[in-house]
Amino acid sequence: MKKLIVITIALVTLTATNSMAISAFGSSFGNLATAKAMGQGKGAFGVGVGIADAKSVIGWFNYGLSEYVDGRMKLGLVDADDDAEITFGADFKYQFWSVNGAVTNPLDMAVGGFLEYVDYGPVSALQVGGQLIGSYPFRLQNGTTLSPYGRFNIRLEDWNSEYRDVKASDSELEFGLNGGVAWQVSPTVNVYGEFQIDGNDGIFLGIDFSVL
Repeated sequence: MKKLIVITIALVTLTATNSMAISAFGSSFGNLATAKAMGQGKGAFGVGVGIADAKSVIGWFNYGLSEYVDGRMKLGLVDADDDAEITFGADFKYQFWSVNGAVTNPLDMAVGGFLEYVDYGPVSALQVGGQLIGSYPFRLQNGTTLSPYGRFNIRLEDWNSEYRDVKASDSELEFGLNGGVAWQVSPTVNVYGEFQIDGNDGIFLGIDFSVL
């Protein structure tokens, strides 16, 4: 059953990769999270890098708002054309399926929303959308946990530009896909590696540390 789940996720990922041709700003933060909620009152700081069309260095704070709801605040530097700019964002997720819950489900699943904003000088972009995250935890013999995960998002990208007194703006509906693996090295440390296809295509790496 576990092998079937992994094969299914891989096939869906490959199909989506080949079928989506996206021209968009995309996320500077990636996903860097599984579907599993932290738990009420728990918190973690994280840092990461994006090796993508627009390179980025990012940080975040994740907090458990309730047993099944997490909220994150995110801040970063993004470099799209040799000129680093500040970007910020926020997201939340609600875990509605759990592999280890009172009712056993095939996957950990969560749904939520997010927003991101970046200003490149002549062009600024605001993204607001929803996300669906799925993951499955595999307990390894050394006591650590490996969790393949994937995220699909649909979002509205609203951009504005002003160049030599010429102004333009537009709003477009865009889609994105993230797929990766989270490795729980210890009860307080998680390491992430993922790819992203959403207009800012590339690889994202991160690590977070539980502090609450």
